[in-house]
Amino acid sequence: MRSPTPRPHRGRRTKRRPVSAAARDAILKAAEEEFAEHGFGGARAQRIATRAGVNKALPFYHFGSKAELYDEVVKRALGRLGEFMADALVAPTPRERLASFVHRLFAYLADNPNWARLIVREVIDEQSRARDVASQYLKPLVDGGREFMIRDMEAGRMRQVDVLQLIVSITVETFGYFLLLPALQYIGIADPLSPAALAAREHMVVNLIADGLGMAGPESGRSD
Repeated sequence: MRSPTPRPHRGRRTKRRPVSAAARDAILKAAEEEFAEHGFGGARAQRIATRAGVNKALPFYHFGSKAELYDEVVKRALGRLGEFMADALVAPTPRERLASFVHRLFAYLADNPNWARLIVREVIDEQSRARDVASQYLKPLVDGGREFMIRDMEAGRMRQVDVLQLIVSITVETFGYFLLLPALQYIGIADPLSPAALAAREHMVVNLIADGLGMAGPESGRSD
């Protein structure tokens, strides 16, 4: 197994300098693209700065180091999952909660195609950090969703299943589509990011999981 890419020592930090909110967002977006394409080890400050339209030194002057910039990108990416989960959990039925979460996640992944690759790279390429990332960002989301699913099972609103396996299945069914984007057009989906293709995939995911589990409630969560 390939060893993870070494990271800069966290004790050596470049002095941070404040930047405008617009510049900060541009740097984070550019860094997300760079890390998604090249991983931590292959990412280059010059390419990040060029993508962001800022001076080469500015990303690290503001964030402190390459490692800290990377951590901020991953934190921001995984933090969005918490927002989608919180929005979805207000829905009244299991099926509506699932549909709401899937719709929000699909919409975001369609607008941010590097996001799925970034998260997968973090889990696969940076195995030395995978446990910390899972504990800090993913476990709270899993615990929150698990609590609702257990309540629904106990109330008879869905079949009794292994909740962790169910969460894994939902993750694979959603993220997998976007990881396969380069190949989908060659198997017959001409425009996999078109509204029609995304709606069809959402419908398939929700019905496949909800019907299999006997989830109560109508499918909702789409705004169109």
